[in-house]
Amino acid sequence: MTIQTNIGEIQVEEKDIVIFKQGIPGFEFLKKFTVIALEDTKPIQWLVSLEDKEISLPVIDPWLIRSDYHLDIPKNIVDFLKITNQEKIFILTVVRIPVSQPDAMTVNLAAPIIINLDNNLALQYIPEQSEYKLRHSLKEELERSKKLAQEKNGDD
Repeated sequence: MTIQTNIGEIQVEEKDIVIFKQGIPGFEFLKKFTVIALEDTKPIQWLVSLEDKEISLPVIDPWLIRSDYHLDIPKNIVDFLKITNQEKIFILTVVRIPVSQPDAMTVNLAAPIIINLDNNLALQYIPEQSEYKLRHSLKEELERSKKLAQEKNGDD
């Protein structure tokens, strides 16, 4: 099917529809989304609502931003998403891109989006406690990960 969105016209196949049974915080009324990768915004992708053409959230793989990112998914979330294979989950984090200030971009590492690729069930997981914040500077996290990689390789 062809869908008109605020990032343009997109083609979506049934197998690419991601279902958020509880919606996403702030968009609880929206349940159907898809993830779109655009050439000119990579590595940022877009979580696009299939029910409201004005809603598209920039998202990114958290390990691209913070190389030592980790996430422990609690059993109740595993059960809710019916996860049977840990290798078949897709984790994304929401990016905040301030207008005309790309250097001020932040990423929400505290509340990742978890997608079970086996059944396309998804949710935004908001733990009660997290070592991560809602707004990590994208620039600072990239510099931090670069420094960690240099230390690991012995390049000080």
